[in-house]
Amino acid sequence: MRTADTGNGYGWISIALHWLTAAIVLTMFVIGSMSQGAAEEASLRLVHLHTTIGVTAYVLLWGRIVWRFMMGHLGPLPRQGALFFAIGKYFHFLLLVAIAAMLISGPAMIWLDGAPIHVFSVEISSPLGKLPGAQHVLRALHGYAASFILAGMVLHVLAVFKHTVINRDGTFDKIMIAAGARNDRLDVASRNKVKA
Repeated sequence: MRTADTGNGYGWISIALHWLTAAIVLTMFVIGSMSQGAAEEASLRLVHLHTTIGVTAYVLLWGRIVWRFMMGHLGPLPRQGALFFAIGKYFHFLLLVAIAAMLISGPAMIWLDGAPIHVFSVEISSPLGKLPGAQHVLRALHGYAASFILAGMVLHVLAVFKHTVINRDGTFDKIMIAAGARNDRLDVASRNKVKA
């Protein structure tokens, strides 16, 4: 079983981190958005749920960011133009930077408001004290980063459709099946064609 990335495909670690991060970020975005339009008591419960998920997944999300920067980005596809490859590559890294900004600004903006972070039924008190000006800046950063991530996810899904429906270049397979397993599957399919 291939766990690490190769020059032309992701390993199982990258695939698992990608899908877990997507599920966590989307869930947190929905809960965070719902908390803004809810009544005060419901909003507080949703914020506590949002922070519980965030703190519980904190190490995993940082792991996703560090792993991708350590492993780098896969090379271009055979027919992929240099410009579109560069746009996609750096946009992926910008999404990871936005997630990092969320991981830093989220807890800090709560603590700088003088409030504790709630994780399940445990309160983590602020080590920072109340600083309204800094709290306002971090709240704005958190909001802008969330909007960027949402826009990025939409563009990412549209790019998947482009690669799957128009280009049909196997890009989607890279994030679904690890490199070694995908090559094994392609070898079996080739042998079956030859036999037929």
